[in-house]
Amino acid sequence: MNESKDGGPSYEPGPLYEAAHAAELESADRENPIPGGEPPCPVCGAKTARLVEEHQGPPTTGSPFRVRIVCTSDDCRRWTVYNW
Repeated sequence: MNESKDGGPSYEPGPLYEAAHAAELESADRENPIPGGEPPCPVCGAKTARLVEEHQGPPTTGSPFRVRIVCTSDDCRRWTVYNW
C-alpha cells in the first residue's frame, strides 16, 4: 500500500466500482458497521477501508455523513461512496 504524506496509509482511490459491486459493498457494510467489519473487495478479494466523511455540501439525507469504501490493494484501488 502506498503511504500518505504523513507516513500513514494512503487511500487514494482508483476507478469506481461497477453499480452491482457498489450495491453489494454498501449492503454488506451496513450489516456490519463496526471497526474491522469492512467487507472484502468484490473484485480482487483484498481488504477494504471504510472512511467516514462529512458531506462537502448540503446532505441529501438526514445524515451529515457519507461512507467511502476503498480497496486497499495497490493494483485495484476501486472505491464507492454512499450516504449514511
